[in-house]
Amino acid sequence: MTAAIPATGDDLARDTSAALEPVFARLELLAERIRATHRPGAWSESDLMEAQSSILEQLTADPMQVGIGFVSAPGLVDGLDRYMLWWQQHDGRTSRLRLNFDRTSIDVYDYVEMEWFEFPAGGRTRATYGPYVDYSGSELYIVTVSVPVTIDGEFVGIVGADVLFEEVERRILAVLRHSAREAVVVTADRRVVAANSGRWVQGSRLPAIPADGSAVEGGTVLSSAELPLGNGWVLILTDVPRNGI
Repeated sequence: MTAAIPATGDDLARDTSAALEPVFARLELLAERIRATHRPGAWSESDLMEAQSSILEQLTADPMQVGIGFVSAPGLVDGLDRYMLWWQQHDGRTSRLRLNFDRTSIDVYDYVEMEWFEFPAGGRTRATYGPYVDYSGSELYIVTVSVPVTIDGEFVGIVGADVLFEEVERRILAVLRHSAREAVVVTADRRVVAANSGRWVQGSRLPAIPADGSAVEGGTVLSSAELPLGNGWVLILTDVPRNGI
């Protein structure tokens, strides 16, 4: 067994980003492909079908991805109020996800109010939502990541991916276990994603991001470093020796 080695907060933040950075990289490639389908005038689904092979290629690039696709700004595609070109994979099979966008219906799926769409629409270059149970789609415990699609500065939608949270957590823990000190990764809203200590419970919410030098049980915070993913996740490293997870 390889012994844990000391690592700085910046080192851990950089290495932890490897859990999701490849997904964001695929989405940025897919955003380019979506842009390439655009022709002057109104968008149509037939135009977007040119990107479908790219969607399926990116979907199957990593088994932790259970869904991926393009979600348009309202009224953009064929004049439809809502439009989604989203594919899922499960047990080696792929299928297109179709949801109810009828806003008069009691079970309407209105994605414009969801953070993975709302944040990129509002100007963020990357967004991460979750973890949560995807009752409307895969029915799995996932994280949704997304990036905006813009043309000449105009927001036209997002490309996003649903990834299995269990695998995200596993990949992050594989990095945190290299630290000889207790460390935790939290989301932009301070919810615990993964930790190498039982001190932090996955899914619990910190009252605040602790300042460098602030006290924790048994020691102090060495650093709070934002992951270079650009999604607001933060790596908190303490000087408390790791003993556990």
